[in-house]
Amino acid sequence: MIISTQTRYAVRFLLELAKTEEKSRPTTLRNIAAKQGISEAYLESIATKLRKHGYLKSFKGAGGGYCLIQGIETITVGEIMRLMETTYFQIHCTADAKDTCENYKECLIAQAWGLLEDQIDNIVDNVKLSQLCNKQPAVAGFGYPA
Repeated sequence: MIISTQTRYAVRFLLELAKTEEKSRPTTLRNIAAKQGISEAYLESIATKLRKHGYLKSFKGAGGGYCLIQGIETITVGEIMRLMETTYFQIHCTADAKDTCENYKECLIAQAWGLLEDQIDNIVDNVKLSQLCNKQPAVAGFGYPA
């Protein structure tokens, strides 16, 4: 499983916005790009996608920038992964196997892959950006030490 740079940067971007949101004014891409060590042009393409899907609001002109529309206590890592990735976790056996694999019904490992996929979904769908922003353990409650 590979998490793309786009997903990692999108999460970092949203967390940086959450940190600066207390100042009650938009934050510029230039500012966040500098703080996070991300190309401003690359960050702009990420911001555009996040804005189009209702996570951000943008303001033009002097004093312009971006701010969050949704609170970070409602946004999950899973949401961001699905938005930014075409397929963040796809195993051939679980994607279209019922239709394309002649061994699917007898295959024992396909069920294991499906279980793994479900567990990953469960974890990322239960990690809120607020947990990361507040430095809370992201995997507490999933059998890992808190």
